[in-house]
Amino acid sequence: MLERYGHGGDLWTAAETFGMPKDQFLDFSSNMNPLGPPETVGFIFSSRWKEVVNYPDPAVRELTRKLAAKHKVDEDCILVGNGAAELIDLAVRVLRPGLTGLARPSFGEYEEAVAKIGGRVYDIPLSEASGYELKLSDVKEAASLCDLLFLGHPNNPTGRLLPGEIVSWLAAGGIPAIIDEAFLDFSPREEELTLTRTAAESSSLMVIRSMTKFYSIPGIRLGYIVANPERIRLMKRLQVPWSVNALAQWIGSSVLEEREYAVRTLEWLKEEREVLTGKLRKLGLRVIDSDANFILFSLRPLGLTVQALQAEMGRRGILVRDASLFAGLDETWCRVAVKLREQNEKLLAGLTEALSVLQGSAETEDAVPAAVGTPDRGLAPTLMIQGTSSDAGKSLLTAALCRILLQDGRRVAPFKSQNMSLNSYVTPDGKEIGRAQGMQADACRIPATTDMNPILLKPKKDMISQVVVHGKPFRDLDARTYREKYLPEAERVVKEALTRLRRDFDVVLIEGAGSPAEINLKNRDIVNMRLAGWADAPVLLVADIDRGGVFASIVGTLEIFTPEERSRVKGFIINKFRGDISLLKPGLDWLERRTGKPVLGVIPYLHQLELEDEDSASLDRRLAERQIGEKQPGMLDIAVLRLPRISNFTDVDPLEYERDVRLRFVETPEQFGEPDAVIVPGSKNTVDDLLYLRNGGLERKLVDFAENGGWIVGICAGYQMLGCRLLDPELVESNQPELRGLGLFPTETVFAREKRTVQAQGTTGLYARQGQRFPITGYEIHMGQTSFLEPVEHPFLLLPAADDTEPAADGVVNGDGRRFGTYVHGILHNDDFRRAWLNRIRESKGLEPVPAELRFQERREAAFDRLAAHVRQHLDMDRLYEMIDRKEG
Repeated sequence: MLERYGHGGDLWTAAETFGMPKDQFLDFSSNMNPLGPPETVGFIFSSRWKEVVNYPDPAVRELTRKLAAKHKVDEDCILVGNGAAELIDLAVRVLRPGLTGLARPSFGEYEEAVAKIGGRVYDIPLSEASGYELKLSDVKEAASLCDLLFLGHPNNPTGRLLPGEIVSWLAAGGIPAIIDEAFLDFSPREEELTLTRTAAESSSLMVIRSMTKFYSIPGIRLGYIVANPERIRLMKRLQVPWSVNALAQWIGSSVLEEREYAVRTLEWLKEEREVLTGKLRKLGLRVIDSDANFILFSLRPLGLTVQALQAEMGRRGILVRDASLFAGLDETWCRVAVKLREQNEKLLAGLTEALSVLQGSAETEDAVPAAVGTPDRGLAPTLMIQGTSSDAGKSLLTAALCRILLQDGRRVAPFKSQNMSLNSYVTPDGKEIGRAQGMQADACRIPATTDMNPILLKPKKDMISQVVVHGKPFRDLDARTYREKYLPEAERVVKEALTRLRRDFDVVLIEGAGSPAEINLKNRDIVNMRLAGWADAPVLLVADIDRGGVFASIVGTLEIFTPEERSRVKGFIINKFRGDISLLKPGLDWLERRTGKPVLGVIPYLHQLELEDEDSASLDRRLAERQIGEKQPGMLDIAVLRLPRISNFTDVDPLEYERDVRLRFVETPEQFGEPDAVIVPGSKNTVDDLLYLRNGGLERKLVDFAENGGWIVGICAGYQMLGCRLLDPELVESNQPELRGLGLFPTETVFAREKRTVQAQGTTGLYARQGQRFPITGYEIHMGQTSFLEPVEHPFLLLPAADDTEPAADGVVNGDGRRFGTYVHGILHNDDFRRAWLNRIRESKGLEPVPAELRFQERREAAFDRLAAHVRQHLDMDRLYEMIDRKEG
């Protein structure tokens, strides 16, 4: 990864990566003026070098005077700093916003500055469909929720200027905002569009400017901020003394006089940006119109990733920016600077060659080689985790290794070719994969993609599953048809996905499925040993000692393997151990003598890990282990209906860690008891699970509970069940074209063949104090469309998703707020909203409110680190790295 330190222009890393001297690269990854520094810069270096024996002016007076004259503001409204980066940090430290609105994608240092002061970020999504132009309505919505807006003008990496109506709105109102005008110098409309004069007179607006890009002096760190004098004084107190060195002050004062240089720059850019944009489009790329000196484009139309392109271009001595590192962009986005005509032609020639090579290799059937490690293959090494049985702990061990390798500086990705699970995960581009691979991607701190789990099987009925291929439903197939008709095609899908990951990352950790020793399945296996062969992956075999028979399961599995498969197994991990390990050692010694393979570790059972389960089998195990005590005074009793086809049950996970909640799952009327609230969760088969509630007596319990003022939440399928009617005219969900619902909401749902899978973001005023709105995030996965039989109140307002054009109202809430339904999975993962809901229930019970203490995502991130530390402590990491790096001896 060339952006190891978060920026483009890292020639040192490029030299290490591609084995070329730094001065031989043509650098399109950073956005400097290709005219080079003005001549006055060279004059200063040659004429004033002896003056560096003196301290610089601590008040930067000369440069400040010239900047004040340039912008027609008072000198006490300007603070000069060591580049825009220092000023971003200072401004945020002074304002200390709790919630900051960021347009996504945007420059990563904004979010880093907010994170340093413990703040949170509210996404203002920019739509690819609209060319990443920011909408005034979205900015106003964010302003109503946030303490601060932080916006690029123009945006980096899209290059789009703020629309005139937003500039006018910011200039007219008292909206707390920081505007980054680092690239505004490159616009001929700079004087018309800049907000510097407004910032000098405003108590709420601040404008940051950079001098390094326009004058091509990034080695001389120089920038400034314009704000009202009080804000400037506060930032000066925090600024390090002599932050701006003498050379930077002299050069900054000098380049401001270079009028002809500025004119030549604008003339060059207008022509070259237009020419380069047109030629990039001719290569088949999706190019975003830019107002700056750089261009953002996507490789999606060519089916390629930017990481693969960056590697190919680097080998040709040309550096491009991996724009997928900007939050909000996927792995297909790339950014390049606009340079002089001769340089741009070299870029285009290199792109033409690289794209030809990449498209050719992507179309080659044997793209995944039989062996890794031969020269010029360009594929990352792999390591595979297989289990002697299902639920041996493969998913969590893979997640642990993902975090460990990340901590050790490796760019790592997870992979599971085929997953069977009802607990799914929605990727940033609105696709559906297995929950485990989404969790593992989170452990790697990378966006999840469908390449990490190209095939997902979601059981619907006995022996029938919905087959999801690269995140989209393919069709419902029975086990025999899937095995005999689809698996040959699945091999190609799996190989291509794995190849892309191996081109894009340093290491790929592969998780197997079930047991690799199923004799009847081995000849068409795409998840275990045949996959290990395609990837040339060393295999670690994991066994669950908690089940008993651990040595028999390991030896028996090896006995069923062919000699080639046995040789691929490089060691064992014994998982979920409880007790004194010294008592186990004789068995370990015997196992190593018997098999000739090492035990790399015995992993003790880790209680209360707090990472989500993958499927209903793991949920059953977790429930069996949980200790549900008596309800204590002051606690809320919350019951979750344990549907036979329950899905995305991780929706309720945060409730387990709320100190005033007793969470339990209910399967029968006898278990219903007297809860304070009931949650009806998601289901893979809404109709069958509704009939389960009706036929088993839980429907009557739930309706009676509602009639007596009970608090009820319906999520996705649960929301559908709580309505009046379920309609299935095309028999998508079942063989019943119409079914009566529970009648608790005035809604009807029609099932359709197209599934909606999107990440969701928006706001809600439900349970909030007057005038307040909570930001919410989550995701949608459903095949039903719900309409309303009478006017209702919609509790949630969702921002437009990828294929939408307008905000959408979601869900329904009854008059007193005791019942609400929503399509947003993860709604209870929103900490402030969840606590407000719980406190309303407490209020209705005459209990005092409890402050919002649980920050679930922070707790989840800490759980990854806890898991990694636990596994690292008990695993032979030296041997594991030898396997990854193919140094087994």
